[in-house]
Amino acid sequence: MDENNSILDKILESKEIEEIEQFRPQEIVETLLKYLTSREKDVIRRRFGLSGNKKETLEKIGDSYKVTRERIRQVENIAIKKLKKLKQFNEIVGPFVQTLTSVLKKHGGIMNEEILLEELLKLTGDTNESRQCVLFLTERIFKKEFIYQKESSSYHASWRLPQTNMSIIEATIEEIERYFVERKKPGKVGVVIEEFCLRPFFNQHSYQLSEESIVSYIDVSKKIAKNPFDEYGLQKWGNVAPKRMNDKIFLVLKKHGKPLHFNKITEMINQLKFDERPAYPPTVHNELILNSEYILVGRGIYALREWGYKPGVVADVISDILKSNDHPLTRDEIVRQVLKERVVKKNTIFLALTDKHKFQKKSDGTYTTVEPTKEI
Repeated sequence: MDENNSILDKILESKEIEEIEQFRPQEIVETLLKYLTSREKDVIRRRFGLSGNKKETLEKIGDSYKVTRERIRQVENIAIKKLKKLKQFNEIVGPFVQTLTSVLKKHGGIMNEEILLEELLKLTGDTNESRQCVLFLTERIFKKEFIYQKESSSYHASWRLPQTNMSIIEATIEEIERYFVERKKPGKVGVVIEEFCLRPFFNQHSYQLSEESIVSYIDVSKKIAKNPFDEYGLQKWGNVAPKRMNDKIFLVLKKHGKPLHFNKITEMINQLKFDERPAYPPTVHNELILNSEYILVGRGIYALREWGYKPGVVADVISDILKSNDHPLTRDEIVRQVLKERVVKKNTIFLALTDKHKFQKKSDGTYTTVEPTKEI
């Protein structure tokens, strides 16, 4: 990387951090509201939840003042117009517009609403009140400066700059979907970006795309999602947005990387909160028993078959171990190998070795399998 570019990047990053550190939407709103009458102030606060409370309807506010909902709408509109005509307006709201514009530009001109709010408020306090103040300013004060994109079947609710090129956003999202179809599995954001930037599409549009913009476009799309382990993939994939119990169990075991008791699997599913439906141990245990993807490796402990585990009791595991070796094994050698495949106590292995129909203990203390007797 060019040294001058590196220095410039650090300067820009420092400036962005400074802007967000000084981002005070509540202070801006409070300053604006000082120029309104007490009734106008009360109506605006209640309509937009600016005190941290839920937004109130025109009817509810009208009932409290014993006036019609239309009269409250008039009060609201008059108050908004009054604020926009203030001589001090640009001075008061300038920092808000500058910061929001800067953040959106950095992320390709559009951001998922939830992620935008998190980014803006991460250093100054992400509260319901501060969120409502941001939304009040963007929805009612700066309708032209910032465009609201409603939630749809394809996109999450988002905010964008008026000059944002929606065509490149839609084309990029479609290309990312094709990339995941070809990849066939989810991946961490760093890997996804690295691989996506090798595609011809990125080379053709690299002047319009940055890492931040690619991630932002992914987060806007409803067809692409992130699982609880921060891996991106297609929303319809069970290992990204699991809906069936089997998908949840598989994902938990896959990410944990080693066998787990069914009670622990249940606990982890509930901690991760894939959805609003709680998991229960009997349901999880039944799924583990019925599905061939899972192998019982201990008392109530299950592993994924793809890890190399084979079904069977401890005696079956010992038989496979002895048959796969070209010489007899000592008891300690057998124990070490069995414990790689089963979560059991050593005494369980010792007991299995006493089965004279399956195992023979030689004079030197080593063990072999008993060959089945051939019928004459």
